[in-house]
Amino acid sequence: MRIILLATLSLLVSCGVTSSIYNPTVYEYGYNVEAVKASPVRKIVLAPISLSAPPPSYLRKGDRKIKAMVKDYLTSNGYQILPSYHFENAWKQAARTYGNVYDPNSGKVDVNAWKGAMITAGEILREQTDADAIVFADVFEHKVQHSASMQHYARWYGVTRKPAFKGRNDGIPVGFEWTKEIAAASVLITIYDVNLNRIFSSRGGIDTLYAVSLKSANPTYVRRKKLLDNNDHIEEGIELAFHPFIPMAKYPGNP
Repeated sequence: MRIILLATLSLLVSCGVTSSIYNPTVYEYGYNVEAVKASPVRKIVLAPISLSAPPPSYLRKGDRKIKAMVKDYLTSNGYQILPSYHFENAWKQAARTYGNVYDPNSGKVDVNAWKGAMITAGEILREQTDADAIVFADVFEHKVQHSASMQHYARWYGVTRKPAFKGRNDGIPVGFEWTKEIAAASVLITIYDVNLNRIFSSRGGIDTLYAVSLKSANPTYVRRKKLLDNNDHIEEGIELAFHPFIPMAKYPGNP
């Protein structure tokens, strides 16, 4: 027996939900309010690199897009973004001493090299700029699940997303495994002052990376061809990830 898809199925394709109702999945952010009050952040260097290992190749285009949107978001909220070459030059100088902080084979971070490079880069930024803080905006992949409930929402890091569908069919089998783990992407925001004290960190969900393929009699999850192309989803994730450093209107978590 099959459940006939509603005529509005096409409206669900790549569709999501942005809701102001309470969502218990919001990330438990870390925010040093007293440090920011003592030394307000006005001028920012947006790091063009990842705080952890770089995202996989299929997410790098989206990572660049999200970093650009983070820059626009900070600017629209009154922050001055210093040219990225300040960080790039400082990082290149640090790399001469510590080498590649990312293992090219495993993709993992060499923790000791990373710490040394960051200390050196921080010293250079303090000498050559009047930046107040360094912002890292990293896209990362992780697992989520759609629910078995009627709408099959997936909820994580403050967002609620409907399933994405690929192709058309006359229905989905009753026994389809909705709750199978699939990959999703989120954004991690980390802010350090120029003395490299972490003053803020949080996460916001963006979107799932898999859709339900309806091209055969046995639907299955497949990776979507277009990844991180929904600007509304990205904007919501960025707003969630910066809250309450930049307060989000209709924040879905506890005040």
